[in-house]
Amino acid sequence: MKSIFIGYLLALTLLTACSKAAPDRLTEELQAVKSWTATSKMVADAWVRGAVPKVYAKQTLNKAQQEFQTETDNIAQIESSTAIPQSYKLALLGHIKRLSKITEQMSTAVEQENYSVVSQRLGDLSQEGQKLDSQLPQQNKP
Repeated sequence: MKSIFIGYLLALTLLTACSKAAPDRLTEELQAVKSWTATSKMVADAWVRGAVPKVYAKQTLNKAQQEFQTETDNIAQIESSTAIPQSYKLALLGHIKRLSKITEQMSTAVEQENYSVVSQRLGDLSQEGQKLDSQLPQQNKP
């Protein structure tokens, strides 16, 4: 009986040690958002300059949009706490949803070969990315 109890405590300790704290999970999710924002900007800019084909640009922007949705879902599941207030999470989620929408619009514009809309949305993507970045604690910034 004692060995079962010790085994249970050991398993519980390992699970607790392996689980990430909410702020760490949030930091990882936000890094992914920043990475997909940068990817979206690079591929859209390259498409406008004629450096990548339409199919590649569209696929990449669609993938970015999917990843923004995944990150939105992941962040929404992180427990709110004193370290991560609900209002802060909601503000971050709003930025990510706007990044997703802008990326969707860019993908549609690429499909329609509308260079001016993609260029305009590139500026919007940069601005929204900067707004998100300004919400991050200093330690989360590279």
